[in-house]
Amino acid sequence: MGTPASVHAREWGAAAAARRPGRWRDRAIEAVLLLGIGSGFVLALVNANVSVVRPAMTYALELAIYMACFALGLWRLDRDRAALVVGGLGVLVALVLLRYVASWQFDPKFMRDALIAFAFLVLGAAYRGQVPRLCLWLALLVAVVAAFELAAPQLYGDLVNPKSYFVNARGASAAGFWNEDSNLYVSATRPNARNFLASSELPRASSIFVEPVTMGNFIIFLAAVVLAFGRRLAPLARLAAFALVLFLVVASDGRLAAGTCVLMLLVAPVFARLDQRMAFAVFAAVLLAGAGLVHVAGVEAFDDTMLGRIFFSVQSIEGLSLRQWLGLEPGAAYRYFDSGIAYFIASQSLPGVIAFALGYSFLLILPGVEGRLFKHLAIFAFALSLLVSNGYFSIKTAALWWFVCGWAWQARPRLAAPGDAASAGTEPQR
Repeated sequence: MGTPASVHAREWGAAAAARRPGRWRDRAIEAVLLLGIGSGFVLALVNANVSVVRPAMTYALELAIYMACFALGLWRLDRDRAALVVGGLGVLVALVLLRYVASWQFDPKFMRDALIAFAFLVLGAAYRGQVPRLCLWLALLVAVVAAFELAAPQLYGDLVNPKSYFVNARGASAAGFWNEDSNLYVSATRPNARNFLASSELPRASSIFVEPVTMGNFIIFLAAVVLAFGRRLAPLARLAAFALVLFLVVASDGRLAAGTCVLMLLVAPVFARLDQRMAFAVFAAVLLAGAGLVHVAGVEAFDDTMLGRIFFSVQSIEGLSLRQWLGLEPGAAYRYFDSGIAYFIASQSLPGVIAFALGYSFLLILPGVEGRLFKHLAIFAFALSLLVSNGYFSIKTAALWWFVCGWAWQARPRLAAPGDAASAGTEPQR
């Protein structure tokens, strides 16, 4: 039998042993997520200091990351969610095969664009830690590296050398890097003054993302997490999150990030009450509003402004041929890096885009007010980005959004509030 103390010790030891695999699994999941969003930074360091990195190495690393996502996460899903993931992958493969048979063309990059969503959705679903706290730690890491970059841009450029990395591993042209005195990414330094701290000569910080555009996307993601799940953070942590958002906006000179954060703050009260199955309507409304704004403003030519970029998207959509609408000319997508929606359609086909919008709306049900708000903020930010770039198809950006969606999707008992069943659709409790 043993004494009460010995029995208690054995029970405590058994409970600790049961928790230990879960803790290690969460640490492994965090490592895979960090590698997913920071893979470019790791490869850039290798390229600058060890050996030249070629495109094949970047593809191999990404493939390994996706395999790790499925290995860690797929078996943790319940039967219904696993069936949805496998079914979604089946639909993706079927669409790819149909387009291949119709055009005899196949580009693995577009398959990879869609695979990111499934891989990190599954990885997030396996995570049992606190995502808001994890995101705050990620933001702190990003801020520390960004501060180092601003304080010593020459040293950061020598250590990371984004210019060399993008030329060697991403196929960029060295001639496109206009600033011959800098090893930073081409848009890290501008011929004109910054939007924030205009009198300074600071570059636009890229931090672990190597280029500033993804840095801006991370800021938007962080703001969405704080808006949706901020009540899970202590007051001091919420204040720190707000300060980090402000610092990163200024550090990256993120005009789009700043504008999107303000818009999300304004629409959050509406999204918190809007049926999450209306996500497809949010997606369409943002795209139509962008087209309407260009028409009302009378923009008739492209320039490097927000309206000029939206005009390019509208013009690109109007110029798509029937074969491009059906995704039968995959190479056409590469002409639309500054028009995310044209890239989305040309690379995945209009049926693929519709399938995404409806599947996201009706099949990915996130419980509770928090889940509903985050789901709407995610589709809102995605649609806004499609008007000006295809940056959300990068693993560095997409991984974060889908990871949090997966965590919330699998976390019904932890997120659903009493009496909030309507927010989660008709799916029964388990």
